Amino acid sequence: MDLDFLKLYRNKTVQKELVRTSQHKEVAVKLGEQGFGKRPDVLLNAGDVVAFAKQGVTSFHVSEELWSNPLNLVTGMKKHEMEALRVGWDLILDVDCPFWILSKITTWLLVKSLREHGITGVTVKFSGNKGFHIAVPYESFPQTIDDKELRNLFPDAPRAIAGYLLHYIGDKHIIVRNNRVYFGSTFFIPFERLKAKTGKTEEELVQKFCTSCKKELKSVELKKKKIDFQCASCGNFLTVEEDKNQERFPQKFQQCPKCQKLMERMEYDITLCACGSNDYYTTFRYQSIIEVDTILISHRHLYRGLYSAHEKSGLVSISIDPRRILSFKKKQATLENLPFVLAQSFPFLDRKCAVPGEAEKLLRLAFEFSSERERDARGGKAKEVSEEFEQFQQAVPVELFPPCMHNILAGMKDGKKRAMFVFTNFLTSVGWTPDAIEELLLKWNQKNPEPLRENLIQGHVRYLRQKRSSQQTQRTPPPSCDNKMYYIDMGICTPDHLCKTIRNPLQYVRKKLRFLQQQRTSKPGSDKGGNKENNKRILSDGQKQRMQEAKKKYREFREQMKGKKEHKEKDKL
Repeated sequence: MDLDFLKLYRNKTVQKELVRTSQHKEVAVKLGEQGFGKRPDVLLNAGDVVAFAKQGVTSFHVSEELWSNPLNLVTGMKKHEMEALRVGWDLILDVDCPFWILSKITTWLLVKSLREHGITGVTVKFSGNKGFHIAVPYESFPQTIDDKELRNLFPDAPRAIAGYLLHYIGDKHIIVRNNRVYFGSTFFIPFERLKAKTGKTEEELVQKFCTSCKKELKSVELKKKKIDFQCASCGNFLTVEEDKNQERFPQKFQQCPKCQKLMERMEYDITLCACGSNDYYTTFRYQSIIEVDTILISHRHLYRGLYSAHEKSGLVSISIDPRRILSFKKKQATLENLPFVLAQSFPFLDRKCAVPGEAEKLLRLAFEFSSERERDARGGKAKEVSEEFEQFQQAVPVELFPPCMHNILAGMKDGKKRAMFVFTNFLTSVGWTPDAIEELLLKWNQKNPEPLRENLIQGHVRYLRQKRSSQQTQRTPPPSCDNKMYYIDMGICTPDHLCKTIRNPLQYVRKKLRFLQQQRTSKPGSDKGGNKENNKRILSDGQKQRMQEAKKKYREFREQMKGKKEHKEKDKL
């Protein structure tokens, strides 16, 4: 879609708002298909906007962080150097979803949840394509929390807040009932329509938990039948489960194997949970369909500026009334409708409306939730997987990577941020250092049709270095193979014969290493005509004992069959 960028940026109100929302922020300009210009840059007055537009600038992108002097920023700065320049940061929740209606619902629920936590200075703008930006100014937060300066808690604090809010709206404002998903108290989407719209299965969209013990039920099916046969004479018990592949239940009567009398049949339901409960409640897996850009938030992270154009959609990133999110339509963001939008004058990132310290409660709840989730991860499946692959102390060569990781390395057209998240978790788990990861990611980024900004990669690697320097030795494994959001949705799952035997990409590497080790230890010529002693499999004591027992049973079976055969021959005679 063609857009007159010069006409857009010549508008006095557009210039004023762009400059106002860019104060103390780093600015990056995009020159159409040429990509981003040199960083850092700033917008000091309205004349700068027009000057950039005349040079061919199509959009302006601003940082979430506030700096004393953005022009002093240098690529590759150390943590303490950046902290000396940073004076604060704004909370920007970047809601992005390929399903437009769900993007609007999520934004509406996030705004509703922020206000329920006592925050009044919440403003919203359309991102220009598929989502929205929700802003809470830095002035709404306390200057310190637990004797730590809040300005230095970036990006950890925004990540914690976004994760907590997604959990909050899933727990408080979404109900799955009568094959409908209710958002808030009035709006709902039929479950079948949601599955058809997203292409997700029921297991990917909802989680089911036991009402009694709160344990997650992996699959809730129809209640199975359990049948007991009890002998009234000797008291012997036999238990049989209903077989769904059979059209009828097992026989009505059973003969007791001890006293050969008929046993009485008793039938009852098997409980859904091991604790004996049949009741469960359902929660919505919001993260399976909604992307809130928090995982990859890093230092010098940018978002599209207010009233800045979107090159692909041809729309303008306009501010909107938070009360009109659900009724908002994309056609309102065209250049032709811009005068009407500007006349309404909905503020975005209005620091005058911020109440100092009103977001302290939200911040504390977010950090508590983040700490609990980390403890659960250390004691749960994540720790088990991480410990299982703790053997990778040296960097595993690229040749041993699974097909999905090779597909990422070949270059990505879409899903580059998710791919970087998966790939870095994989590389750290197989022994790669942050320096080696950064070098490989920069080479990979050059293969992408539309490369990511280098500072995004460098910021993500800097976060890995901080984890290592803070002695956080626990490795976070990549998502499991059954997580369709990452592998299948990104189009990188092309399994080979070995992939059928694994559940996680790390297991692929482990099996390959084991195979190579076996090849090295085996001597040449041991396969055919060589020394057979060298080709024997080494068994443990338990395996030897089980093999001896199996041989003994087989000999007894042969003796039994031989005796039956001799008995039949005697009968014939």
